Formats: sequence, C-alpha cells, structure tokens
Amino acid sequence: MRWLQGVDMNSPRALMHACWIVPIIFGLYSLDQGADSNWDVRNYHLYNAFAFLNGKLSIDLAPAGMQSYFNPLLDVPFYLMAMHLPAMLVGFVMGVVHGLNFPLLLGICRLTLSDLSEATRYRTPFWLALAGCVTANFLSAIGNTMGDNTTSLFSLGALLIVLYVSPRLAQFRIPMIATLFLAGVVSGAGAGLKLTTAVFSVAQCGGLLFAPVSIPARLRAAFVFGVGVLAGLAMTGGFWFAELWHRYGNPLYPQFSSVFPSPLTSRVSVVDTGWLPKSFLEALVFPFVFSLNPYRVGQARLHQAIWAVAYACFWCWVLTVAVRKAKGAVAPQLSGRGRYVVAYVAIGYLVWMKLFSIQRYLVGIELCLPLVIYMLAGQMLTYRRALNGSRSVLVVCSLMVLIGGAHSWGHDAWSKKTFSIDLPPLPAPEKTTALLTSGDPPLGWMVALFPGNVAFAAIVSAFPQSRPAYDEKVHAMARARGGPLYALIPGYWTHGQYDQARNSAQVADSQAVLAIYGFALDVGSCAFYKAHIGGGTYPYQWCRVTSVPS
Repeated sequence: MRWLQGVDMNSPRALMHACWIVPIIFGLYSLDQGADSNWDVRNYHLYNAFAFLNGKLSIDLAPAGMQSYFNPLLDVPFYLMAMHLPAMLVGFVMGVVHGLNFPLLLGICRLTLSDLSEATRYRTPFWLALAGCVTANFLSAIGNTMGDNTTSLFSLGALLIVLYVSPRLAQFRIPMIATLFLAGVVSGAGAGLKLTTAVFSVAQCGGLLFAPVSIPARLRAAFVFGVGVLAGLAMTGGFWFAELWHRYGNPLYPQFSSVFPSPLTSRVSVVDTGWLPKSFLEALVFPFVFSLNPYRVGQARLHQAIWAVAYACFWCWVLTVAVRKAKGAVAPQLSGRGRYVVAYVAIGYLVWMKLFSIQRYLVGIELCLPLVIYMLAGQMLTYRRALNGSRSVLVVCSLMVLIGGAHSWGHDAWSKKTFSIDLPPLPAPEKTTALLTSGDPPLGWMVALFPGNVAFAAIVSAFPQSRPAYDEKVHAMARARGGPLYALIPGYWTHGQYDQARNSAQVADSQAVLAIYGFALDVGSCAFYKAHIGGGTYPYQWCRVTSVPS
C-alpha cells in the first residue's frame, strides 16, 4: 500500500473513496490467498449449512462432532455461493465482505476523535482504521469461513451506533432509546450467529456503565442496550435454540450437558478450556505471554506485538492518572466516546480471557487497538510526542504482521468449483448409512457433497459421547434404514499419488475402532475416491461394513 503515501488522505472525499477501495483490496487479497480450506470449513462450516437446508438433523448423528449442532445461519450464504458460483468469485466476495470492517472502524475513529485539528481530522482516523485492519487475527482470516471477521461487522456496527448516540445518553427521549436499542439488536444478532461474539455484547453493555452521565442514566442505557442484545440474539439464534431444545432438551446442545443432561452425551460444560491461563500470574501478563508464544492461544502462527503494546499503555495510563490525582495536578481527560472505547476493549479482553483465551475470538476488539493506543498515548504525553510515538509503534506493529505475522489458516489453489467430489455407486441412497471413523482429518465437508438422503454417523469425533447409549443409537440408525452400511475413511495423497503406507495404517485403525463399536470392516472392499477443495485433492476410502451381532 505504498502508493497511499503520496495521496492526501486529509479530506472527506479521500475517506469516501477509501471506504470502497479498501474492501476491494481485501477482496483481491482473498483471491491471492486461494480457496479457503481451513480445518473448520472441512469439519462443520460447509456441513452445517448443508444439513440445515436438507433436514439432516433428523438423519445424521454428529458427523462434524459437537460442532454439528452450532447455529448454521452464519454459514448459509457461503454454502449457497460455493454451490452455485465460480470459486474465485466466492473468494472475492468473502474478502470484500470482511473488508467492510474498515469503513465501520473508520467511522468509529472519526467519532471518537472528533476534536482533532483540521490538519489531521481525516488523515489520522484513516491510518488508525487501516492499522486496525492490519492486525494478525483479522488479516489471517480474510476470505475464510471461520466467522470472526464476519461477526466483527456486527460488533463494530453496534459500537458505531453507541458512539453516535453517546452525547445524548443523559436524555430520556424515544429517539435516543430507540437508537440505543438498535445498537443492542445489532450486537445481539452477531452473538446469535456465533456465540463467542457475546463477549463483545457484554463489553459494550458494561462499557455504558462508565459513561460520563448520572448513575441512573448509565443503568438505563445499559438496560436498554441489554434488552436489545436479547432481541438480536433471539432474531438470529432463537430459532436454533428452540430447535435444539425441542430435539435434545438443551438449547446449546451438546455443550452444558452437565446442566441439560442427554442420554447420548457425557456430562460436560464448555468443552475446550485448555487455552485458559494456568495461574493468576500468567493471567496478569497474558498479553505478553501470547505475544511471545502465539501457540499458547491458538493453532496458527499469529506473530504480533500490538496486544503487548496496548496492555502496557493501558497500565501506564492507569498509573499516570493515579499519580496525577495524588499530586492534585490537572490532567487531560478522555472524551466520553474515548472512555467508552477503552472500556469496551478492556472489558471485552477480560471476559475473553476468562471464557475462551482463543486468540482468533479477539477480532472484534483487536481492530480497535490502534485507536486505543493513540488515545492513551495522548493522555500521557504531549501532543507531538504522542503522535510521533504512537505512529512509530503502530508502523512497527503493522510491519511485523505484514512480513509474516499473519499465518494462513489453510488455502488451496483455485479451481472452477470451490468443492467437488467423485462419488461411489449409491444404488439406494435413502437406505444407505455411512460411519465416519476419524475426527481428524475432518470429513464433514465431504458429507455435504453426498446426496442428502444418505445418513452419516461419527463414531470417532470431538462429540462428548455417552456410551453405550451412543453406540446403540448408531446401530439403531443402521437397522432402521435397512440398507447397506459403509465406512467413510480418510485417504492420503502425496506428491500426486496415493500414500499406500498411510492409507493402509488408516484402514487398520478404522478396523480397530469399528470393532470397539460392534462393527466389522470388509478391508477387501475398500475403494479410493477423490474430493477437492479448489485445486487441492483430498482422497477418501469407501468400505463395506457389517454389524456384529451382540
């Protein structure tokens, strides 16, 4: 983006052009990355939309593990595009959609920094918004289906609306109440699509308690926003909560089965707690920990320093304010909007660390970090030092990401279709049952390419099975359908040919697993077929299975 250095960005016209140019640049960046083949899309993002649109919830049994039961609504647009549009067009559209975070972030920066001088009124918000979009989390997920860059649109949209109405929070008038309620609806709608986004709804609601108005006005604002969040949550997630409650007696099935017991599910709460800080001391320095070791909070190599910088700035600011108050010195104050943004980021970070500590769930607040660093520097230093210091730090942080800090979550070369498969003969698909014998590599996306009336059941996955009830459910499915029984087994393709050693080992492992569940694998019947994500080849094996009498 060096060409931008010669462009005068300090005009409303320049910002207006940037609002459509930058998303297009991200669309092109998505094209450069290739077809999205991240682990999650191969497990459940494609499958969930397919299952929802084809009534598979009553046919299948957890082919994508516990994620088989996540709200599919977020994945439906991608699924429909992937099934009907050229692959490269799908990738471009996904990148552009994610790029829309930029104009929202630009609006947030402009409202928050409304007191800037004429010389920097438009230029500074532009560069801060651009720096927010050049953070490792956001950049690594451009164009992919994991949903963090999509639901951040709802979080930033709600934040923008709150900042717009914040000067009128002391008023008790219908337009202000309606606007604040709308902000809550937008935030809640994002949480309904992806529950991890609820962290930002909590942060935005909690941030209103720090507004520079009376305590009753703060409580009223937080209440109205919270009611809006519930309405938005019901709008995008209510139908799915009701569906899971109707089928399994648990609106969050299979999670929290310790609260909502199910005969098929072991008693668990939130399944993935391995990323949480291991001690109070680690929690106290956590941004430094995961800045030095990104694998502490995720599977991808996301090297960046901006969280450590923002965290250090925050505590230096707190200490500076405390010292100034102790000395009775007059100190600059954050604007009401600036205070809200800082509270949003701080509360969001604390709730995230307590619930998840998975780095890619931070996108909704990470985008705001350059703005926060700039504001806090301005509270501690003279204007010129704050401007130069924050600019230098943000340039270094951005360069660190651009030269290799944003590791890809997985891509393949482009092809005409996003997904394709060579299917085995299926003379009676409405009676056919297939067992998935491996949870990794994930095979849920292949299930989505089979006819919708073939039943699939996972016997090895991340689903918290309660055995032997789960085993009996699998056998009951096969008996009820009354047709042929198969195993869908991963295959391996290396340097343009089948890896026979790994394929044989996988068959042997599957044979042992099937035996545990009361099935026998006909090894001699196994045949190889290929599935594709873009230009990438993912072979699989299709083998006959018989049920062993108990």
